[in-house]
Amino acid sequence: MNYLKKIGKFTLTLLLSIMILCFLLSIFYCYDIINNNIYNIMKLIIVIATLFINAILLGKNTNKYGLVEGLKLGGIFIIIMIIIKAIFNSNFDIRFFIYSIIILLTTSVGSIIGINKKEIRK
Repeated sequence: MNYLKKIGKFTLTLLLSIMILCFLLSIFYCYDIINNNIYNIMKLIIVIATLFINAILLGKNTNKYGLVEGLKLGGIFIIIMIIIKAIFNSNFDIRFFIYSIIILLTTSVGSIIGINKKEIRK
């Protein structure tokens, strides 16, 4: 049960931070502060950066197997994205597949770095 609480906490933190940052980015886009190209690039950077930071934090709270924990976090995020795509009848194309691979790599590397940066407890 503790494991589900831990993963749930990181997933909720991840989703909330992505929604808040994307909302702020959308406000900037709505008032023509940034153009379309910067908006699209920043959306990708926000998702990757928040995934990476949350994966590092997850790795620091894990005892071993940082790669597996990162893959779990990335997998949960991808499953949530698939559910959202299915609800809105969006199509699955090659960009979604590449995006999913980038997500899995980002969370895996982030949790590996997090588990290696963890302070050794004696």
